[in-house]
Amino acid sequence: MQLRHSVLLFKSAALISTAVVCAVSWFLYCEITNGIKLERRFSELENSVSRLISQKERFIVERDKHIAQGMEPLYLNFQDNFNQLLVLIIDEPEQVTQLANVDEKVKEFKQVFAQFEQAQAQLGYNENEGVYGEFRYHAHQLQSVASKEALNELEILVLELRRAEKDYLLRLKPHYLTLHQQYFEKTTYLVKTALPEQAAIYLQYLAKYQHGFLEYVALIQQQGLTHNQGLRAALNQSIEAIKTHRKILNEGILNARHNNKLSLIFYDLSAIVLISVLCLVLLNYLNNRVSNHILKINKVLQQVTDGEDFSIRTNLHGDDEIAQIGHHLDSLFLYIETLLARLSTAQARLIEEAKIASLGNMVSGFAHELNTPLGVAITSQSHLKEQVQVIKSDLESGILQKKALTKLICEAESALFLLENNLLRTASLIDDFKKVAVHQQYDDMNDFNLKTLVMGVFDCYQSELVPEQYSVECEIPEDLILTSYPAAFSQILSYCINNSVKHGKIASKPLNIVVSAMVVNDFVHFYFKDDGNGIDKELIPVIFEPFITTKRNDGGTGLGLSIVYNLVTQKLKGEVKMQSPAHGGACLHIILENTAYTYDADDADDADDASV
Repeated sequence: MQLRHSVLLFKSAALISTAVVCAVSWFLYCEITNGIKLERRFSELENSVSRLISQKERFIVERDKHIAQGMEPLYLNFQDNFNQLLVLIIDEPEQVTQLANVDEKVKEFKQVFAQFEQAQAQLGYNENEGVYGEFRYHAHQLQSVASKEALNELEILVLELRRAEKDYLLRLKPHYLTLHQQYFEKTTYLVKTALPEQAAIYLQYLAKYQHGFLEYVALIQQQGLTHNQGLRAALNQSIEAIKTHRKILNEGILNARHNNKLSLIFYDLSAIVLISVLCLVLLNYLNNRVSNHILKINKVLQQVTDGEDFSIRTNLHGDDEIAQIGHHLDSLFLYIETLLARLSTAQARLIEEAKIASLGNMVSGFAHELNTPLGVAITSQSHLKEQVQVIKSDLESGILQKKALTKLICEAESALFLLENNLLRTASLIDDFKKVAVHQQYDDMNDFNLKTLVMGVFDCYQSELVPEQYSVECEIPEDLILTSYPAAFSQILSYCINNSVKHGKIASKPLNIVVSAMVVNDFVHFYFKDDGNGIDKELIPVIFEPFITTKRNDGGTGLGLSIVYNLVTQKLKGEVKMQSPAHGGACLHIILENTAYTYDADDADDADDASV
């Protein structure tokens, strides 16, 4: 009853604590959400202001009427963002004041821009409109009239007058305006003195031209020749004021949000700390009420879990519920210990049988591969011996001829060539097999060339992997050196080859095997792939468990991939995965996280001579 009541009390406290933490988290979430919404609205307001300013800059550069017409939608967008932001900060008087200042400065900016745009409309948006079009018309009339007179000096003065006009409009330098006035006065004087009869007409043209030009100059000066003159200066001042008030508003909003967050976080942390203290007190109270048996059972369970040692016992005394649990655990541990001992014995025997079978396949393949070069060597030796006996007999009989001796020498050279090549091939096979055998027997950590090791293992299976039925590709960097256990790699590769031959081969087509390796982010990735039968998707999750096989009736034990899994995870401290695409085939993927590697050019030269 005490234990039951204690558990009920603890559950109630945990439920209350969870409710309080959830409530506090909800308030914090709401505050953060409101802050994000406020920041988003302010960002939209900033963007609308930036678009207004950018539109002004475009208009000053391009002087396009459509750009000016686009200011009104942008201002309406600003007003919409202003109203939405105002709703969010309506309870903060200081921020409302700053927001109103921003709105006021934007309105001032809009008014100044309207004046600037009005001045531009008077100037004209192209060369045929407004003041600019009018004075250009009079300028062309003046040039036309001057060209009709046979007075070169007048025509030159008109051209100089136009050039001074264009220089000023292009460069906006005051001395060009002064120069223009001087040419105007010279032209007026020349007309009065040289053409007294037509002076009234010419002076009228000159006056219209000069009036239009001066009006145009006055308008562009009103707009501002530079960014710090005229309406342009007023626009820039408005922009700076907008930026200043916008910055103050941003800082005020951020500070207010920051202070609100700090306050809420403080209250949240205070509530969590208080709840934690209460829970700690309650747990201490429950711990004092519960018997030490619980702690002992927990300790035993922890030891069993960590060490997988089922020989540990609780050895509790008493007749209460907790003691009975301890007795039942002792009985369960005894049963599991006995069962594991039996399973370990059976598994060890089956694994040993699988290793022996794998070694037998390797030895059988090696013997079959060794038989060919030895047979050729023996045949060459026998043939050479027979020819030597024939020569010896002819020599003793005194009938030896030069032709026969020459033929013998040629055949001897051929036989010795075959003998030498096949003996070298035999020595190479024995060396490869010796390396595999040494790795199997002395499983120490060594530096080895991964490609050379893989090629050596495949050499032992050449009798089974005939070219007509199997294609083997090795895509491993030739200079990749691993510091690991070569025996483990040899065994893993042997089991993979056996699986591909027994389970993957389709009778109607050749089997393609690809072995590859690469280093990605200091992790060594090893792949063994084939395009055979593949693996049923139901078997993929349990493929590495012992005794999983589809060839049990054909002598399969289901231990090959289980041994591979143990070698990778326990010996090599890595990770192994099996994949089987829908289109067929299988891929064993090994990831080695803690395996040291280097790239050695010398070993790459040795690996160049190897082939599968």
